Amino acid sequence: MLLSRCAWHPRYYGYPLVEGVASWSGWGVKFTDGICTDCTARFRDEHRVFLERRRLEAAARTLEAQQQVA
Repeated sequence: MLLSRCAWHPRYYGYPLVEGVASWSGWGVKFTDGICTDCTARFRDEHRVFLERRRLEAAARTLEAQQQVA
């Protein structure tokens, strides 16, 4: 049996989250990691400032390069 779990859930909520059965084949229990929708929203909120800053820095570098060519 293959169980799908959220790899980020223990970090954000302090307990694991098993999302469901990904496959019923086999006699043993195995896990596959992903990210649930709640943790995705928290991750985006936490990293939005960082990602926005990277986008602005890249735009500034492009503008500088265009000004040097002109």
